[in-house]
This record gives sequence, C-alpha cells and structure tokens, in this order.
Amino acid sequence: MRHPYLFVTILELVIIAVAIIVGTMTKRLGLPDYTLYGGTMLILSVITALTLQKMKWWETIGFRSFNDKYFLLLIVPAIPMIGNLFGSYRSLEVGFYFYYLLLTIMSGFVEEGMYRGLMLRVLLKKGVWKSVIITSLIFSLSHLMNALAGWNWQHVALQLCYAFAIGFGWAAFALRTGTVWPLMLIHFLNNFFSFIKSEDLIKSLQSSKPSLGGIIYTIVLSIIFIIYGIIVTRSYILAEKQK
Repeated sequence: MRHPYLFVTILELVIIAVAIIVGTMTKRLGLPDYTLYGGTMLILSVITALTLQKMKWWETIGFRSFNDKYFLLLIVPAIPMIGNLFGSYRSLEVGFYFYYLLLTIMSGFVEEGMYRGLMLRVLLKKGVWKSVIITSLIFSLSHLMNALAGWNWQHVALQLCYAFAIGFGWAAFALRTGTVWPLMLIHFLNNFFSFIKSEDLIKSLQSSKPSLGGIIYTIVLSIIFIIYGIIVTRSYILAEKQK
C-alpha cells in the first residue's frame, strides 16, 4: 500500500458517509431507531468483505488459526464480554433476538475487520506504535456519530475514552497473535448481550446520565486496557526484532 494514510482516511470517510446516509433515510422514512444500526452495518459488512476480497487480505488481517500459546492474552480483551453476561435479561419477541444476533455479528465483523484489520495492517508501514495509536484514535472518534443519534453527551464522552482504550488493547492483541477473528467473536457477544439486557438501550443512552458506578467502571477498565495494550505491543515489537 503506497499511501497508508490516504487509504485509512478513505475507509473512515466511507464509514461516516454510510452512517449519515442511512441515518438520514431512517429519519425521513420515519423508521425505528434500531433500523439505523442494522442498515448501516449491513452496507458496511458488504464493503468490508468486498475490500478484503479485492485485496486478498483475509489471511493478512488475521483470518488464520489461533495459536494456543496466546490463550492467556484473551483474558483482558474478553473482560467487557464477561461483564455483560451478568445482570437481568429482558423478554423479547423471537424476531428481535434474531435481529440483534445478525446486527451484532455484522458490527463485530465490520469494526474489527476495518479497525483492527485493514487500517491496522496498512498503517504498520508507518510504525507499530503509530498503527496502534492512530487506529485506536480513529475508532474512538468514530463513536462521535452516536451524538447524531441523540445520545447524552456524557455517555458519548465516556464512550470515546472507553473505545480508545479498548481499541488500543485489541489492536495489540491482533498484532501479537496475528488473528482478528477472536476479537470479532468477543465484540459480537459483548454487543449482543448489551442489546438483550437493556430495557431500551437507545432511549436510555439518549435521555439518562451515566451513573457513578458506570463512570468508575469505565475508567478502571480503560486503564487496564491501556496497560495491557502497552505490554502486549512491546511484546510484539520484541518478537518481531528476534525473527
């Protein structure tokens, strides 16, 4: 890739453009809010798959067998998913379970395929730390679009910090293990349980303010992911030097 920064910029602009177009159409047609996420992820899933196929980069970004020696490295990336397993679940119609299942599978594929896949690998030419930090920053800033969906600004601010830390740790994992599909699985499960647990996740994020417990949890988890990301990235760099 001759122009890594340009490639990453174009990818991010495509993501933003799709979200804005689908969001505009959703509002104009008076469709429910949840269709905005579904429509956006469906289009981006197709774009991600076509890009990987065109570049023949499925294996390059990490669709390969997982080495058991990295098993312990899965513990920190899986913390958000494990945390979401606890708590009460709401009763939904079967159709909504199916919808959330498809939505979260697509979101895991798109976000990991784009940020910890295409962008991360393309930016490696500019340096390991740059690739990890820049992709994490872009991943974080992409969540600003939730403000357009009417989220409370405090929720948005917390998510920006949280997304950067998560992205930092997950990028380190992707580089060290050479795989991305475990992150897609974790991402999917984390999002799925989030949707089926909340009574009305979208309305809650639009109207309510973060609780003190939620703020503390986010800060602590963010610190853990940053420390994890630094350690694992340094481990990756050392391993590459020894090859």
